[in-house]
Amino acid sequence: MAALKKALAEAEDKAAKERAAREKHEARVGEVQQELQDAVKKYESLERDSKTQGSELAKARQSAQDARAEAQSALQEIQAAKKIAAGKAFIMQSKSVKETFLLLTRIWSSPGAFTDLPRSVSDAAEFYRAEEGSSTEKLFWSQYLGPEHPVPFSDQLKQLVELHKAAELAMKELIVRLWPAAPIPSSYFGLVKRLVDACPRLEVIKRSVCIEGARMAFARVKTHWAKMDAKKLMTEGPPEGKEHRRPELYFDGVLEGSRLVAEQCAKDVIFP
Repeated sequence: MAALKKALAEAEDKAAKERAAREKHEARVGEVQQELQDAVKKYESLERDSKTQGSELAKARQSAQDARAEAQSALQEIQAAKKIAAGKAFIMQSKSVKETFLLLTRIWSSPGAFTDLPRSVSDAAEFYRAEEGSSTEKLFWSQYLGPEHPVPFSDQLKQLVELHKAAELAMKELIVRLWPAAPIPSSYFGLVKRLVDACPRLEVIKRSVCIEGARMAFARVKTHWAKMDAKKLMTEGPPEGKEHRRPELYFDGVLEGSRLVAEQCAKDVIFP
């Protein structure tokens, strides 16, 4: 009986040790599994970071390439523009290209821009110097009065911009006078295009002014001579026996009255 109890105790002790060892092994397996999961997550995170860094690096590389290309293009424009400003021959290689050398294409299209620039700058400086008071324009042009050294290319571009501003204001004022009821073009090219029709428009205005003055004069005559037929008066000659009475003989005598008629005319009516 004692031997049986001893054997049973030994078996229980062995089973307890085996159970403890198994639990310890299972705990270690759990730890290893957790370490493996952590390692997998860390690897995936590093892989994502690597891809992100690679993408950012590729973007940075592309941005650097674009900036380098833009800088080279700008440098070529400046060098080519300096040739134009110096009066050297220049072939616009990108004349048919829309997105390159846009500024130089405009300058190239006006070959006399830099040739006339010194004279225009001198005229503008003298004009604003003679003006009384102080203004932004007077301050700007005063710095170019009799320069002792060549004007930098950047300053020449500023001078061109200011001259174009002055030309734009002059064109707008003229267009308002010629087309008082029409909207002012919103672009510089629109102003130039509108002024192409200035000469025909002037003819229309001169004709309308003549009609308006004659209308006022005939209306005044009608107040004293109600039966007067203006059309008959203009199409028929003098009465019989008075052929010597030609209109030009009376120009001086009616000039003062004509000036009064001009003052009473609105001069803003366009007759068809």
